[in-house]
Amino acid sequence: MSSKRPSLAESIRQAVRPESETVAGRSPPAPVRAPVPAARPASGFYAATRAGKKKVTATVDPAVHKQLKSLAVERETTTEALLVEAIEDLLGKHRANRSA
Repeated sequence: MSSKRPSLAESIRQAVRPESETVAGRSPPAPVRAPVPAARPASGFYAATRAGKKKVTATVDPAVHKQLKSLAVERETTTEALLVEAIEDLLGKHRANRSA
């Protein structure tokens, strides 16, 4: 018995081969490869809820990340919604300090 896991690709090939090609001793014909189309620039797909918005990222400690995820679960919201709320609070705080 082989210790190597079976290849998923080979299993799929076996499943779609006509019976005439799976006869012992006959190898299937080499696959015909379609020409590769010329490279196009990415279309820049965005979910409708993100259209016209910019992404902001931050690197945090694993413990902070875990706390943020836990808070999102407790409040039945997303980490993204919590981060947007925090950014809005931060900007509001700094606007208030400018006018004082």
